[in-house]
Amino acid sequence: MDNWQPSNPVERRFMQAHEDCLTFAEQPDARLLYWQANEDDLYLLNTYFQVQQENGCCTMQFYEDFTSGEKYAAQLSQHIIYFYDQRRDGSLAQGIEANWSVPEKAKGITETQYLLQICHSLMAYHPDIFPGFMLIFSPSNLKSLAKMESWLGTLISEIVSGNWASDRIRLVIYTAEEALFSKLADEHTGRVHSITGKYFCENVPREMIAESNERGDSGKFRRLFVELTETLKNNDPQRLESLSQSALAITNKAGWFDQSVVVHLIAGAAYLKWQDKKNSLHAYEQSLQAAEQAKAAQHPAGNKLIVNALFGISSVYLFDKEYQMAAEYYDRIPTYSLEDQDYILTVEADRMRAECWEKARHSATAIEAAFDGVDAGLCMEVDWRKQSSLPLVTHWLYQRISSIDVRHAEMVEKFAELYGDDWEDFVRIDPLNPPQEEEINV
Repeated sequence: MDNWQPSNPVERRFMQAHEDCLTFAEQPDARLLYWQANEDDLYLLNTYFQVQQENGCCTMQFYEDFTSGEKYAAQLSQHIIYFYDQRRDGSLAQGIEANWSVPEKAKGITETQYLLQICHSLMAYHPDIFPGFMLIFSPSNLKSLAKMESWLGTLISEIVSGNWASDRIRLVIYTAEEALFSKLADEHTGRVHSITGKYFCENVPREMIAESNERGDSGKFRRLFVELTETLKNNDPQRLESLSQSALAITNKAGWFDQSVVVHLIAGAAYLKWQDKKNSLHAYEQSLQAAEQAKAAQHPAGNKLIVNALFGISSVYLFDKEYQMAAEYYDRIPTYSLEDQDYILTVEADRMRAECWEKARHSATAIEAAFDGVDAGLCMEVDWRKQSSLPLVTHWLYQRISSIDVRHAEMVEKFAELYGDDWEDFVRIDPLNPPQEEEINV
């Protein structure tokens, strides 16, 4: 990246983020980077760290839920071991001596110490591949900030005082939340480096258009599209209507059915945000018509466009508590998402089908929808299962199928295939409301 020169607004911001990160790397005593940015700028940081992970093994991002420090450390250790094992055969095929074995956990050491032992062992065995570690913590569920802060303090202390090559292990947390972990910074002076990133990513679309040489209908449409997306943040129905009509005049004339879908989806979302259910439903129905035209014209994203339109229509009925109507539209989604082998969207549709049919007092149909979601989950890549809405589906089903239910054995078999023999420890916990640490340890 040292010789790379940015050529557009996105790349300039990417370089700015990289330079900010370098300020952390240049602090010899710093061990934890606390990087705060607003919601728009978080997308930039997500991309930045994704690129860092793709370019080497030293950067690892963890999305595991945080319930307690020791449990979290144990999960991270298993994540690193799995990461290595998944790449072992490919590395051996390339002539890389990938015969590292997991170090035996010494008696009496904590899971946090063992996590650092694993990192140290990998750096010692593969100094060229793992010259250091940047561990990025992004818990998908953070039950207690105080517990997370306490564990981070422990982790920093172990890195600094233990035999863990401390100058080569760095930690990162980036978030939209402000003023977190102030106690940690006070207790570990010089060890915590804070960055308040201000990248103004919300201005990128306008800057891209301003720097573009595109003219004609496509250039005009792009400018209108940027203005349309900005209406989502403002309560201005008249401007939304005016911009939508201008954009649709271009897309209809040019036969850009996919772009027509996008315009209608933006309008539908804006009207729903403003609680104008009538206009929102009309916009989403228009998006479905355009999506069906796109599919008929063999547009490669035809199925995806239809799925998005159906989700939109369903959301209006759900918002209005018309659960059966919402369920009937959700029912239509898997036909298209499965054709694209998009199991993540399929599981989400099945989850909403189950929720809505249950609220519409059709319990048997709801159960069937949830089982459909589990089947879709079985087709999903293993790494994505716990990151998708599949845990919501399996917990929902677990709560409703008792041991005497005729489908209990079927459920147990599928859950074991999804999560392994300890599936019950996972599915019994509500992903949206995990218990406190004391409850987990019962």
